[in-house]
Amino acid sequence: TCKRDGARIELCIDDEGPGIPEFARSRVFEKFFSLERPETGKKSTGLGLNFAKEVAALHGGSVDINNLPERGLRARLVLPAWL
Repeated sequence: TCKRDGARIELCIDDEGPGIPEFARSRVFEKFFSLERPETGKKSTGLGLNFAKEVAALHGGSVDINNLPERGLRARLVLPAWL
């Protein structure tokens, strides 16, 4: 979903995967931290979420990820609405 809330724009993306394990929640934005993919067991470079958070911050915004109550997670990008 995408919505404008006053002076900011919020983009939320939900998935239906396993979510983020509790032990990893505080580390998912660390550079080079990566969890094994459920489908393949392989890890990525661990740069994507770190990069997204840095770019959002440079533009006055933020990124967060939270597990959903049933299954999956919600990734949220918030940026200033300049127009």
